[in-house]
Amino acid sequence: MTLLPVIVMILVFVPAIILMVSMPYLTKETISFGVTVSDVQFHSEPLRQMRRSYATISATLHTILFIVCIICLIYSDDRSKQQSWIIVAYSLAMVLISLIINIIYYFKTKSSPAVLLIAEEPSILAMDTGYRKRNIGLSNKWFLLHALIIVVSIVTVLANYDLIPDQIPIHYNGSWTADRYAAKTYSSVFLPTIMQVFTTLLFVFENWSIRRVKQQLHLTNPNRSIRQDVTYRNTWSCFMITAGFLIVILFSVVQLNMTSLLSINIAIPIVLIIIALIILYAFALSFWAGQGGSDLEQSTDRPNVRPVHDNDKWKLGIFYFDRKDPNLIVEKRFGVGWGLNFGHPLIWLICLGIIVLFVAM
Repeated sequence: MTLLPVIVMILVFVPAIILMVSMPYLTKETISFGVTVSDVQFHSEPLRQMRRSYATISATLHTILFIVCIICLIYSDDRSKQQSWIIVAYSLAMVLISLIINIIYYFKTKSSPAVLLIAEEPSILAMDTGYRKRNIGLSNKWFLLHALIIVVSIVTVLANYDLIPDQIPIHYNGSWTADRYAAKTYSSVFLPTIMQVFTTLLFVFENWSIRRVKQQLHLTNPNRSIRQDVTYRNTWSCFMITAGFLIVILFSVVQLNMTSLLSINIAIPIVLIIIALIILYAFALSFWAGQGGSDLEQSTDRPNVRPVHDNDKWKLGIFYFDRKDPNLIVEKRFGVGWGLNFGHPLIWLICLGIIVLFVAM
């Protein structure tokens, strides 16, 4: 047993667990477990207790699952595919547990006495008519830096193609020893380049979407809400460009290692550092800003009114489905960031394309 899989588990999944446990505290104060509420309802004692119990149960279950996974990794054979399957099984179990807990608390919130009175409360719609004129997000021209790295990687590999071994490593076990190889072909050598291009296009789309997702303003102080929203979008736009650039570098390192132009002893630390930087960056932004910038410029005003809600378009408070909404991306109800509009046909085509690409590779 080597420590590398355990290090990767701690590096990737511990921050993810902390985010999932803290999720009810990061969402906006007009949403409780995917249900639209007023500020007064959000801070009522029943919903406070619900958030505490959610955090306790979620932390307990995820900690137990994580410990079981670590034990399985310790006693697994690091020279087989066991470790990979353990991590895949753990990832699926973690997502499933989180989904089940979220759905349970969604229905608990809907049936809570603090929320059942929502129909008797007034609703207010707030809009920023100058939203489209604001300078929100960084330009996609920044992705030219990503393209430059990709071009440099392609030129480097082509210049050294004859020096590349006939069999190139495509997988390493926990001991950093290559245990799977592929014949040297242009398709195998440039597989990381395909991933670089695909990842860059994905981040371009995300950055483009950040500037166009519809706004959700707070009711009592729309101007403060606008500032929160603009800051939130700008910081996450910066994250998309930075994270995309780091991932492009990561795939270049993988490619150089596959082609024996970079030692595994150098490649692995670089890859781990890049993964750590991306995760810590996202982690810090999530806790600093909250969902939609709700933790920026916080106010003690708690009106007993709620936004005009569209709970019927949010299935189980998690999945957004609206055929009439032209937006592909929408602000999440439960969690930090943006989700997909599954009512838009193009989203299903994009998802299908991603699946086909990964299966083909």
